[in-house]
Amino acid sequence: MVSILDLPTPAVLVDLEKLEKNIKNAADQARKNNKKLWPMIKTHKSTYIARLQKDHGSDGFLCGTIDEAEVLAESGLAKALMLAYPVADEVNLKRVVRIAESGTRVILRIDNKENAKFLDEQLKKYGISLDYVVKVDVGLHRFGVSPEKVVDFVKSLERYKNLNFAGVATHPGHVYGSSNPKEVENIAKDVARKIEGVVNSLRSAGFEPEIVGTGSTPTLRFDVEEPIYTHLFPGNYIYYDRLQAMVFGSATLEDCALTVLATVLSIPQHSGGKIAIINAGSKYLGLDKGAHGIEVVKGFGHIVEHPNAVIFGLSEEVGEVDISNEPDVKVGSRINIIPNHSCITNNATSYLVGHKNGKVKRIIKVDMRNGARIAEVIANVMAD
Repeated sequence: MVSILDLPTPAVLVDLEKLEKNIKNAADQARKNNKKLWPMIKTHKSTYIARLQKDHGSDGFLCGTIDEAEVLAESGLAKALMLAYPVADEVNLKRVVRIAESGTRVILRIDNKENAKFLDEQLKKYGISLDYVVKVDVGLHRFGVSPEKVVDFVKSLERYKNLNFAGVATHPGHVYGSSNPKEVENIAKDVARKIEGVVNSLRSAGFEPEIVGTGSTPTLRFDVEEPIYTHLFPGNYIYYDRLQAMVFGSATLEDCALTVLATVLSIPQHSGGKIAIINAGSKYLGLDKGAHGIEVVKGFGHIVEHPNAVIFGLSEEVGEVDISNEPDVKVGSRINIIPNHSCITNNATSYLVGHKNGKVKRIIKVDMRNGARIAEVIANVMAD
């Protein structure tokens, strides 16, 4: 049996026991609290992992790209798909229509009238209607309608007969600016109060939302206990990462399932033995030290075998590590790095190496990776 230490580096590894434990724990909590868990696929982009999530009860998914939605629909893994972002061009909308025509329920997210008008006009040409939820802005100020304007917004969309109101959804992305677990909890509670106000206003106006959803891994442990939500859309929870463990309190470093296996290439003489060079750089570890441009952690990952070392510099293919507090680091040694942001690392590779107790068990294809379907899309456009 092949050991992970026999692998070429760099390689992206997934501890299968931790992966399955993380998936099961979240699914059990959702079921216990009568919530539907529709995972955000952008974290793993893999039908193998999506199948694990379905096996634990996920009958729907949130997709960050049309690529993800197409693969999930074609594989038969999803009864329903929600698209995380508005669809605003004809090529992508045609792809969405094809998914809907295949029998998969597709739910759009809308946050502006111009997009709604475009969608209604295009869907009328295809002779179909689609369900939508209103994206509510609860603090990130990226997408979304302000909570106090949701009712008027839904009323303004009643004229569009090819769009069917299904509810509201939000992403409390500003939680990634938190510096401790208490701040995470405060944001989760604040968002729940805002969404409860939105739902009460909708009901008073005669609208009954089928879906009331939110999604983020930092707030998941609080969201799952909020009565107002029907659907939860976390993504990162399957792996977790250094930020989730060390800042947000979502997990511990022991829970982190995804690592980058790298090799120490050099300990340059000029460093006096205080700096090591590894063969994993920004293409594998990313440059995040926090979300949305902020910095909340030091360095670019946690080295499992040498926790006092600091990855302080990255070029594209190599990293610089301060090993002044880790004198046992040697040239040629293998190290496992828990990335700051596991979603970035997952999308850096076409294949994940699944292992248990350090022994390779399977190769997992990242078959929904960004751009994976561009050839098919271009061929369809040319055929049309």
